Amino acid sequence: MTPPGQWGMRPRIIALTLGGGVLVAGGAAAEWWWLLGIGVWMIIAAFLMELIYRP
Repeated sequence: MTPPGQWGMRPRIIALTLGGGVLVAGGAAAEWWWLLGIGVWMIIAAFLMELIYRP
């Protein structure tokens, strides 16, 4: 198994996007705007990482 430090950027971007999606869904369901905002910023960061670290 590959150590976590050598996984590359793809799994990190996927994890960040999925985590942001969960926070957005949870924030929308609970009507917690701060949780929704954190989720949106996580998704924005994932897309920026995808643009910067494109192989």
